[in-house]
Amino acid sequence: MYAMQYEITLPADYDMGIIRRRVADTGHALDDRAGLGLKAYAIRERGVAGAAVNQYAPFYLWRDAGAMGRFLAGGGGFDRIIRSFGRPAVAHGTVLAVVTGPAHPAGPASAAVPARSESAGAAPASPPLPASAPSTAAAASTAAAAPTAASRRVTVLPADPDADGSGLGLATRVARETDALAALAHRAGVHTAALTLDPRRWELTRFVLWADATAAAGDAGDAGGTQRYQVLHVSAPGAAALPSGRLW
Repeated sequence: MYAMQYEITLPADYDMGIIRRRVADTGHALDDRAGLGLKAYAIRERGVAGAAVNQYAPFYLWRDAGAMGRFLAGGGGFDRIIRSFGRPAVAHGTVLAVVTGPAHPAGPASAAVPARSESAGAAPASPPLPASAPSTAAAASTAAAAPTAASRRVTVLPADPDADGSGLGLATRVARETDALAALAHRAGVHTAALTLDPRRWELTRFVLWADATAAAGDAGDAGGTQRYQVLHVSAPGAAALPSGRLW
């Protein structure tokens, strides 16, 4: 599974109502797109939720790499972005884990993943992501809501994390981040959260969809580096089929 996001930064005096109308008029075009897990139509609005810029920055989870390719280069939708705004750079990476929370219709359920063996030099395994109890999921169903906010935190991995020379420092760091994502599964207001890895830049990205801006405001990050977004619409044709828990 792959994640991608592009950021279209707009002038400081840009009328963000234009983007809102654009999403209202065309945002449902991907509601039934084969191969797409979900797309969050995310924006940042200057002066709102700490944003210093106006920006259109949709986030995607793709279940199929071919579908992502058709969207980007096969006339599958990205051509409309190019016509309107030019061709932005597209950040992308492999998805390491996905969890759902109380604001998701399925509740805070993530499938347990068998622990990896520590034999033969394998990295210590992070514990399986928790599976929710039936009572928890039933209670969460009453709190389910379409997400209207999102947060993103990008972590640059250290150039040399192997202080002991084992070669496993990277795996240990990623396991810690995966565990932190698992902890979000029961946090109030969480809809869906994903952890992705860009191995070209060696960056981890945690993207979280929240029920509302109040819940998203609680995701402050370690040093205030978390960006917050408004979410205008979510297309989720393959959300029910997204793998759950740790994927590595």
